Amino acid sequence: MAVRPDPEVGFRRPGDHLRASRMVERRVFVQALPRTVWRTLHDPACAALIYPELRLGPAAPSWPAASTTRTARAQVGLLRERAQVESLEARPESTFRLRATGSGFESEWLWRLEPVAGGTRVVHVGSFEPVDRWSSILVRLGRSSLASRVESHLRVLKERAEAAERSSLA
Repeated sequence: MAVRPDPEVGFRRPGDHLRASRMVERRVFVQALPRTVWRTLHDPACAALIYPELRLGPAAPSWPAASTTRTARAQVGLLRERAQVESLEARPESTFRLRATGSGFESEWLWRLEPVAGGTRVVHVGSFEPVDRWSSILVRLGRSSLASRVESHLRVLKERAEAAERSSLA
């Protein structure tokens, strides 16, 4: 496969623009300590709100430790199927990355928590790759973009973590 130079970003391969369009990064400042944000991210009571596209099954006692897996029901657009969720990286109060894989898609989610000015900057990166054309059509028919899902994750995480921080200070 030929690699052509790009004056702005260096070398690109054919198709790189397609992969980049399936990855979204958003940032938000949360008025809570990284410890509180981490706890909220892994609170079983918040899971259905933070990940509305995944109905997570029961967690193993070691969840969210890296390499831990759990089952889920995925609903992305009109695509509905079983999924396997694997924790790829879990550094408490710092980084959490997971992969959700179904027969028709593969998705990765990354949260990076950075302590800043008495709160936490949360960087959230999401990717979604349909496996085949049919899965892609079902996802598009749902009219929910990857960007809107990433923003929804952050909005709920921010609301819940700030509420938890306020209640712990009271």
